[in-house]
Amino acid sequence: MAEVSGTAEFGLGKGKVFPADHAGSLLHPARRLVQSPRRTVRATALGSGAAVLELGCGPGFFSPFIKEAIGGGPLVLLDLQLPMLRLARQRTCGAPGIVSVQADGAALPFTERCFDAVFIATVLGELPDPGACLDDVHRVLRPGGTLAVAETRRDSDFIAASPLRELAESHGFEWRARRGPRWQFVATFRSTR
Repeated sequence: MAEVSGTAEFGLGKGKVFPADHAGSLLHPARRLVQSPRRTVRATALGSGAAVLELGCGPGFFSPFIKEAIGGGPLVLLDLQLPMLRLARQRTCGAPGIVSVQADGAALPFTERCFDAVFIATVLGELPDPGACLDDVHRVLRPGGTLAVAETRRDSDFIAASPLRELAESHGFEWRARRGPRWQFVATFRSTR
């Protein structure tokens, strides 16, 4: 049975928010064979010292690798579900410069232009209004900031590169690159102002 919270519906099917009580499957070691977190984060080309928002961090599969990539830069872990944030914090071992925020991805509780980069992995397709999310991401990114979206066909809410590009470009982003095959890639965009 799917849990419903506000406009979000939790469950394992298409268009539903992946529930925290299944978080263990997202951290299963076999996932690294299919979607390497180190390789995925490397494809985003995050700079040392960058202020990064990981939107929809889930249980923190990518979080330690993002923190490693940005060194002393601040990392904000954002998720709709508090249990996911707790797991992500455990995986980052309480490293300094990491803040956890429980919020909706389409209503970001941050001031304008406060991040150098926003990283979204296999989450955009779960959101009831991905366009609203991208509008808010555009608002919180500094001019020229990076939006990195990681997608894998193994996710029921997979967005292929072409529709993702059209969606992002219609919300103020300029296409940079796609790294990886069509079935599993990281697309990077630049915030235009």
